[in-house]
Amino acid sequence: MHLDPTAQRRLLRVRGRARAASERPVSANVHAYLTGQPAQVAPSEDASEAPDGAERRRCGRVALNSNILVRRLGGFNFDVALRDVSTGGCRVELLEPCEVGDPVIARLPQLEPLGSRVCWARGTTTGVQFLTSLHPAVFDALLPRLPAPE
Repeated sequence: MHLDPTAQRRLLRVRGRARAASERPVSANVHAYLTGQPAQVAPSEDASEAPDGAERRRCGRVALNSNILVRRLGGFNFDVALRDVSTGGCRVELLEPCEVGDPVIARLPQLEPLGSRVCWARGTTTGVQFLTSLHPAVFDALLPRLPAPE
C-alpha cells in the first residue's frame, strides 16, 4: 500500500505511541478488566454473598474508610461514611434507612454525580449500585482522591 509522506509519518507516530503504551505497566484492576477476570481485592462484610457462599458481585471491592456525598432523589446532600467502593457501586452508612430500589445520587470526588440505586439495605448500611459502571482507569485514579474521614 502506498501512503503519502505525511500519512507515513502519522502512521509511524501512532505505532510508536501504541508500542510505548503496551510496554507501560498496567494496574491490577485494568489488567483484570482487559482479560475479563475479577479483580483481586479483600472481601468486605455485606449482603454480597449468596446463601451457598458464592460471590454475587460482578466487580471486586476495595475496603476503605472515607466520606462521600449521597442524595436521595427529592432530598438533600448528606456527607456519609463510605465503607467500600468498586467500579459498579459502593457500601455506605446512610443517616436513615431506605428501601431497595430507591434512586440515589452518589457524588465521588472530581467526578460527575452518578445516578445510582439501592440494591440492598441492612438498617442504615446500604449497598448502592451505580447505573453506569466506572471505567477501571477512572476507578484507579479515584481511589487516591477519596477524602479521609473527619
